[in-house]
Amino acid sequence: MFVGCTGTFDDPPTRDAGSADTIVDGSIDTSDDVSMDAMDSEPMDSEPMDAIDTMNAPDALDSGADDADAADDVADTNVDAEPPLVVDRTDPALHAFEFTPSDVDGEATMHDATQLAYLDTRSEPRGVLVVYLHGAGSPSTCGSRDHGQLLADRGFHVLSPCYVSDYGVGNCDDDIGGCRLEAFEGVDHHDFISISRPNSAEGRIVAALAHLDMLHPGGDWSYFLSEDGEPRWDRIIVSGISHGASSSGVIGMNRLVRGVVMLSGPLDSGQAWLRGDPITPIERFYGFTHEDDSQHPGHLNAFEDLRMVGEPIWIDDAEPPYEGSTRFRSRAETSNGHSATQAGSRSPREGDSYTYEPVWDVMYGVD
Repeated sequence: MFVGCTGTFDDPPTRDAGSADTIVDGSIDTSDDVSMDAMDSEPMDSEPMDAIDTMNAPDALDSGADDADAADDVADTNVDAEPPLVVDRTDPALHAFEFTPSDVDGEATMHDATQLAYLDTRSEPRGVLVVYLHGAGSPSTCGSRDHGQLLADRGFHVLSPCYVSDYGVGNCDDDIGGCRLEAFEGVDHHDFISISRPNSAEGRIVAALAHLDMLHPGGDWSYFLSEDGEPRWDRIIVSGISHGASSSGVIGMNRLVRGVVMLSGPLDSGQAWLRGDPITPIERFYGFTHEDDSQHPGHLNAFEDLRMVGEPIWIDDAEPPYEGSTRFRSRAETSNGHSATQAGSRSPREGDSYTYEPVWDVMYGVD
């Protein structure tokens, strides 16, 4: 049985095709949602979700609350100084949204799959957005519901956009950095791919934030957009798994972001972009790899090429902050080393918690 704000359901409600809406508790399968660099999608595993609010339009917000009471329940949090983040927390819940790129922009036609967004108003908002990038190929769900909800529980706004990721070193030769940058910006950087702005990751981030601000004005999603409608990268952590980890690294090389969190990546062994000079300070780059991942040696080589801080730390035998290093690895038991580094059924657990929560908290800057 599934319980949501709109009622009780014996079976999960279905999502209308082509719509952008809030998902009722239990109506979506909480899977790992990982596409590996081999471009294979993994089967989805169901795990329970907490209560999720069911707002589908701005007028669903309670605008009649007394001003004095509302002031006590609205988060006003700054990352810098201006403008303040104002999140309505009068009805605390996990707000979850699923919509396709074409729901938002008719010109967004490439990899038009399900995008995810989360904000948990039961937690104090941090004023930081995590943009989480999926793995290689064309997954039907872009990102990880489990990982997104874990981050939302820690006070982050979370957005997982769909982006073009069906290329690799075999296609892009010695300039996969150019392919990744074009997929991100929608500006020509490589002959192999041709990505327009509406089909780029950055373009879809902008469009999704504006769309979410319309759907859920109480979430203040526009806080992460500048006055000219561009992402406020200083308030954004870019993160991802596998192919998405490598692309996160490329973004950090070309944008001044709040942080770069790379799970089961980057790979791109020997590629020039790894040895470039990043715009984001290298001490903000974090990487996490598992010994049982066949790509593990390549990840360690990429950490070295990037000149990341510290030596690789076996986090299983250490305590935060892990000697100040930003390079992490694990040998904990798992059925899939590549998928284990993000929250989900393949990530090790200790009781009701994930084994890797302490290392994730360090990587994402959770106090």
